Amino acid sequence: MQTIEWVQGPDGGAVVIVDQTALPHEVRHLTIADVDELVDAIRRMAVRGAPALGAAGALGVVVALQQG
Repeated sequence: MQTIEWVQGPDGGAVVIVDQTALPHEVRHLTIADVDELVDAIRRMAVRGAPALGAAGALGVVVALQQG
């Protein structure tokens, strides 16, 4: 299971993350296709750890490019 990944859809791509706030009792995935949603996930600590935060930031740039 990957903590964070990029999925391509017919209308563009999205970031899929494991919601760290639900662990260890439940494995929940969040699909994020909007920069504001990604910022909220980081603030809520749904994304944790330096590698995951770095990947989320990089993929957030791609999401911003899609939005713009």
